[in-house]
Amino acid sequence: MVLTLELPIRQITPQHAYEQRFGALPCWLDEIDPAEALSLLRFALRRGAPLAPADYLH
Repeated sequence: MVLTLELPIRQITPQHAYEQRFGALPCWLDEIDPAEALSLLRFALRRGAPLAPADYLH
């Protein structure tokens, strides 16, 4: 007999991945459009460096 254990698959959001890799999200991220914030988080994760305020200005 084989016993299996079903575990829920957790979706890793860009916000969670950023916090795991770089620490807390920048406070200014709450002040911008949510779609733009998500795009910036993905950009930072691809780049491998945390976000800076200047990233939003470019």
